[in-house]
Amino acid sequence: MGESYFEICHRRRAKVRWICKALKLSGFLDPDNLSDVINEKVARMVRRRGELDEDSIAQIGENLIMAKIAKRYVTRRINPYDAKPLKRSPTHRVRAEFPDIGFDFEQSRSPIFKEKNLRLKTHPSILCPGFLPDGNEAFFLLRKCFLKFGSLYYVNYQTQFFHKETIYCQLYDLIVEINNRHLKNAGAKCAPILVATSFGGHILVGFLRWLKDLGLQDTVDIKGVVIISPVLTHQDIVDPELERQKTLVGRAVAYMIEADEDDPEAIRKSMQKAKNILLKMFTTGRDLMKFDDKNQIPVFSIEDEVMEVFKKKIDDDDGYFRRFIEMKRESPLEEAFLSAVPTLVLLAEAEQDVLVPSSPTYNIFNDINRLRKVFPNGKVETVYSKTEKRKVTHSDLVFQADRFAEHLDHWLSRTIG
Repeated sequence: MGESYFEICHRRRAKVRWICKALKLSGFLDPDNLSDVINEKVARMVRRRGELDEDSIAQIGENLIMAKIAKRYVTRRINPYDAKPLKRSPTHRVRAEFPDIGFDFEQSRSPIFKEKNLRLKTHPSILCPGFLPDGNEAFFLLRKCFLKFGSLYYVNYQTQFFHKETIYCQLYDLIVEINNRHLKNAGAKCAPILVATSFGGHILVGFLRWLKDLGLQDTVDIKGVVIISPVLTHQDIVDPELERQKTLVGRAVAYMIEADEDDPEAIRKSMQKAKNILLKMFTTGRDLMKFDDKNQIPVFSIEDEVMEVFKKKIDDDDGYFRRFIEMKRESPLEEAFLSAVPTLVLLAEAEQDVLVPSSPTYNIFNDINRLRKVFPNGKVETVYSKTEKRKVTHSDLVFQADRFAEHLDHWLSRTIG
């Protein structure tokens, strides 16, 4: 029997031999697990692309090891975080009046994780992801843009007991806690940046509307808002005039629209069809990556976690479906004042790969005059690729994060200071 792919990498790279020895002594990562990862991933590439020479195998293996080390290092800095509601918090009312929907308020609380910035920075970021992956992975490659200004708070939606108003309460309590935090000897008040991508835009815009409706806008201090490739309603991704949707995401959502909300079996069948389509999209993007390119190491570091979403147990589909139902029930955005907070909207050059031409959200946010009826201090920018080989697509924060980072760095440095 010939050498395994890991053994080839180990033999040809002194750096790999040294790293594996250090990992074994420190216990930071299990070298045997790394061996399995490299063998599995290289075997997959060989099946899809044909045989690879030993130098390519060795470079791919080294990149994968470095990616796993980087991800492990960051993961150890991220911990669960729970903001406590103050006496005036709407959380108390929502908890007391929680509807009878098969679960309670506590079960519907979404996990939130904090990555701490130890330097004196006053503008942490609260990150709301799209449908998938979770916040920790969705924004992993953009972390450095926001860490310059403060700690990061990653929102990971409840998978089984999703309830939108519970998230609003959690966001409110977290913002209030940040606002009440004064840096020692600095006397500066802390105010967060709210960031959302795709379905997260539905959550963030809904939260701002909730604040306005409850008269709570003046009780919180928000420094800035960033909305990337927003999807606020199912009308953004499904064209009701078409019998068969043109986009893959549109077809996935169409299956959920057709499902009977009161039939658990129908829900799970529609969700499985939708997940199969989304899995195909992510798999295609992954297979386009150049695993022997060191610049791709940050992407490799989260690849497994992104793909793991599609292996969740079937009960978790109920929570994903509840997210969709909330979006289905949402009316298109009104062209009326929502918030005067400085706001950046980033749209990908190929949003139409996901959003339909009639998308009410896209058509408002892509028109600066219409956008400023909602966000008077709003700005919209389109994110383009630097190569003709692959356009920047909807919420492309995994495979082309650097293109979004360029826009974010510029806006944040001018707006947040």
